[in-house]
Amino acid sequence: MENQSLKKKILNIIFYTITSILFIFIALEVIAPNKTMDIIGFKGFAVLTPSMEPVYNVGDIVISTKANLDELEIGDPITFRIDLNNDGKKELVTHYIFSIETIDGVRAYETVPEGRDYADPWTIYDDDIVGVVAFKIPWVGYVIIFALILIENPIFLGLVVLNVVIIVVIIKLIKKKPGEDQDAVE
Repeated sequence: MENQSLKKKILNIIFYTITSILFIFIALEVIAPNKTMDIIGFKGFAVLTPSMEPVYNVGDIVISTKANLDELEIGDPITFRIDLNNDGKKELVTHYIFSIETIDGVRAYETVPEGRDYADPWTIYDDDIVGVVAFKIPWVGYVIIFALILIENPIFLGLVVLNVVIIVVIIKLIKKKPGEDQDAVE
């Protein structure tokens, strides 16, 4: 009995520790998303496109760590910011380093997606690099992708909430005990 109590206490401590760390990480992402890498030393990004498949699949999360820019090499997978649509907004992209050159004392990088033998049409610089990919977590990115869809589309969010309410009501009606209706009539 005491062993079970001790085991339960240890599991509770582990659970609340992990939950607290996740809460702090999520709060940091909400409050200061551009500072997460500086404060914690790593950051996760959901893979949204198939440009790096089969290594990094849509729905994976890539965990990038702070890059030592002097140690980057051709072939390293990096996460960087680039204005893909020429709309002034920089998106996050994870590709491999294709080439590194120093132009007028400024380090310039060309990147390449998985399975292609020629560089992307852009050049990035040290300031554009967010981090170097350390590892991936398969499938977890779908949760983030779904959350992004909910945030960007309030109608979809409303439909999801409506469906949850309908499902809860149906479950309550199905689980209603047979004697409950008779008590209500008497």
